[in-house]
Amino acid sequence: MESARPVISLLAVLIALEGVLFGVGSAAPLSTIKDGVLLGFLFGFPTLLLGGLIMIRQPWTVMGAVIYSTIALALDLATIVQEASQGSPRVLILILTVVSSLLNFLIMIFGGRCVLTFQPGERPPGGPHPNLQFPSSS
Repeated sequence: MESARPVISLLAVLIALEGVLFGVGSAAPLSTIKDGVLLGFLFGFPTLLLGGLIMIRQPWTVMGAVIYSTIALALDLATIVQEASQGSPRVLILILTVVSSLLNFLIMIFGGRCVLTFQPGERPPGGPHPNLQFPSSS
């Protein structure tokens, strides 16, 4: 899974960018449950995907990163529209969200390419397959 390296790098940069964006844009206090869900989506889930990509090197972790970035891109686009429609948009939030959108789009592109070009011979060796033979009829 050598083609997953760009996805790993992009996820790491995205996690750092989301940390900066969360620190800058956290002026409005959220409830504990909403804050926990938001933190889990912004930091917990991509960190698990990043760890999965690095440690277990399975193709479904790349697909999970593509699915995550699709949802995050939709949320970023909604945030951009919401921020731009305000009377006085916060330029820093707008710029960071556009960069986050670009990173999510790149994760979708590189992750999709990684999944589509995956060769079954790339998997780490597993245990021996059982020899399933039907008993003879004699």
